[in-house]
Amino acid sequence: MEAPAEEEPLPKDKYLPLPTLSPAVPPFVTLGLTVVYTVFYSLLFTFIYVQLWLVLRYRHKRFSYQTVFLFLCLLWSALRTVLFSFYFRNFVTANTLGPFPFWLLYCFPVCLQFFTLSLMNLYFAQQHLATCLLHPCAEIWAHSSELF
Repeated sequence: MEAPAEEEPLPKDKYLPLPTLSPAVPPFVTLGLTVVYTVFYSLLFTFIYVQLWLVLRYRHKRFSYQTVFLFLCLLWSALRTVLFSFYFRNFVTANTLGPFPFWLLYCFPVCLQFFTLSLMNLYFAQQHLATCLLHPCAEIWAHSSELF
């Protein structure tokens, strides 16, 4: 039987850390963009909030495509405003959140965007169906060649 071969020690350069990438944007630009995004999202939140109050003020239907769309946009802009305002205090904490806050601030707004676009798609499909019921679709498609 052969004696087990002794393992040669690995060269020390294999244990050196890999070089890291430096940020592509300087910190003052990142801070400026954070300020701009926070201001825009907060202005969007305020505008949508006023729109929802106007719906209540002028007694529009409270459960309609418009109000659901505005509420989804309000929630989205609120979550984005909170996320970008975290970057002012401590961006390290904003990047190392627990599972639920991470999901709420990073993943849920994407779900809200999907819900909003699905709602718009549903609205336009309903409008198209109503148009086809009032005017047969054959007539609409026959005249569509004139549009192009």
